[in-house]
Amino acid sequence: MLLPIALVAIVLVIPVSVGRNLIGAERVSISVDSCDRSGPKSTPECRGTWRLADGSTVTGGVGGAVRQGEQIDGWGNRNSATDNLMSWLVPPLMGAAVLVPFLILMGFLCRRVLQARARRRH
Repeated sequence: MLLPIALVAIVLVIPVSVGRNLIGAERVSISVDSCDRSGPKSTPECRGTWRLADGSTVTGGVGGAVRQGEQIDGWGNRNSATDNLMSWLVPPLMGAAVLVPFLILMGFLCRRVLQARARRRH
């Protein structure tokens, strides 16, 4: 019975974390300062700097297809930046595409188990 509750909690956490990134995102000009290619499959971990509408300058991770030394237009918030908002949307949507059918299946199975128990009692 705890498994469905935990999965529902996860389903609620994913939209909140994605929403926080997207709601706080604004159009920014990103200066890509450095890229480290020592990660898995030589995926670059890039860092850069961008200025938000309130005038604050943020330094953090930059996602997307960027290269060191580039100055690009993208989206940023107080934590990270990206060249394309879809890069923030795709992973949670893929997770939801797997998790939602699983939750539906778990609900169906739990209902069947509860119905079978109720029939045995009578």
